[in-house]
Amino acid sequence: MSDQGLSIFDDEPTPTEESTTVSTKADDEPTQVIPAQRAAERPATPAAPTAQRVAPAAQRPASAASTSAARPTGYGAQSTAGGLPIVRKGGYDRDAVDAQIRQLASEKATLGASLTESEQRVIDLDKEVARLKAELAEAENPSYAGLGGRASAMLRLAEEEAGEIRSIAEADATEIRDQATRDAKAIRAEAAREADDMRAVQLRELEENRTRLLTDAEQERSLAKSEAEDTLAGARREADQLRLAAQQEVSEQRSQAQRDVEQARAAVDREVQEARRALAVEKERLAREATDHHNTAVAETRRLVEEAEERANAAEARASEANQQATANRSAAQSESEGILTRARREAEQIIVSARTQAEAITASGDAEVQREIASRRAELDRLTKRRAAITAQLSSLADLVAGFGEDES
Repeated sequence: MSDQGLSIFDDEPTPTEESTTVSTKADDEPTQVIPAQRAAERPATPAAPTAQRVAPAAQRPASAASTSAARPTGYGAQSTAGGLPIVRKGGYDRDAVDAQIRQLASEKATLGASLTESEQRVIDLDKEVARLKAELAEAENPSYAGLGGRASAMLRLAEEEAGEIRSIAEADATEIRDQATRDAKAIRAEAAREADDMRAVQLRELEENRTRLLTDAEQERSLAKSEAEDTLAGARREADQLRLAAQQEVSEQRSQAQRDVEQARAAVDREVQEARRALAVEKERLAREATDHHNTAVAETRRLVEEAEERANAAEARASEANQQATANRSAAQSESEGILTRARREAEQIIVSARTQAEAITASGDAEVQREIASRRAELDRLTKRRAAITAQLSSLADLVAGFGEDES
C-alpha cells in the first residue's frame, strides 16, 4: 500500500525526462540536461498521503463486515449499522466496536509511517535539487585547471595580448580625454560669446516689447475707462427704472394689503356675530330643553310617587282587611296578618324609594345633558374667540407691514 502511494517519488527518469533538455547558457557554451519532470514532483508530494488515506478507507467497510460476520453477538444480532452489529438491548456489540477501534488505530499507525516516509522523501528531493543547482552554477562558471599545457599557453598568450590591448586603450583614452578637455574649453568660450550676443539681442527685444506693452496698456486703459463710464450710466438708468417699478409695486401691494385686511376684518366680524347669534339661539334651545326635561322629570316623579302611594294605600287596605279578618280569627291568623302587614309596608317603602331614585336619576340625567351641551357651546365660543384673536393679530401684522412699506417709500 505504501509503494503505491509513493510511486511519484521514483528516482529513475522516464523517457520523457531523458528527451527533455533546458538550455542554461548561450549557444557557444555547453548545455546541461535537466529532467523537466523533477520540477513537477515537489508540488505533487501531498498526493501520496492522500492516496494512502483513501485506500484504507475503501477497505474499511469490507473488513468491518467480515469481522462482524465472523463473531457471534452476545444477545443475538437483529441488524447492522455501519458494519457494527446491533444487540437486542439497543446498543452495539462491544467486541465488534473494540475490533473496529483496533483496526482504525492500525490504519492510523500505517498512515503515520507513510507520512514520515513521505516527509523524508521530500527532504531527500530538496537535497537533490540543491546539488543540481550547485552543478548548474559550476557549469556556468567553468574552471580551466583541468586543461592541458597547450591550452594553458594559449591562455597566457591571450592574457598578454589583453594586457597590451589594455595599455593601448588606456593611452588612447588619455589622448581622447585631453582632446575632449581642449574641445570643451573652446566650446565653452564660444558658448559664452554666443550667450553675450543673445543676451544683448534679448535686452533689445525686451525694451521694444516693454514700450509696445506700455502703449497698448494706455490704449486699453482709455478704452476701459470709456466703457466703464458707459456701463455706469446704463446701470444708473436701470437702477432708476427699477426703483420706480419697485415703488409702484410697493404701492400696489400696500393697497392690496389694506383691502385684504379690511375684507378679513369684515369676514371675522361677520363670523363672530353669526357665532354669537348661534350661541344665543343654542342657549335658548338648551334652556327650553332643560326646562322640558325638568318638567318631564318632575311629572314622572310625581306619577311614580302617586303610584307608590296608591300601592301603599292598597297594601294598607289589604293589611287592614287582613287585620279585620285576623280579628275574627285572631288566635289562628294573628301571626299571618302581622307578616302580611310587614311585607306590605316593606313593599310600599321599596316602591317609594325606587320611585324617588328613578325621579332623581331622570332629573340628574337631564341636568347632566344640559351641562354637557352648555360646555360644548362654551368650547365652541372659546374657539371662535381664539380664532378672532389670531385673525386680529394677523391683521395687525399686515398693518405693520403696510406701515413699513410706507416708511421705505418715504
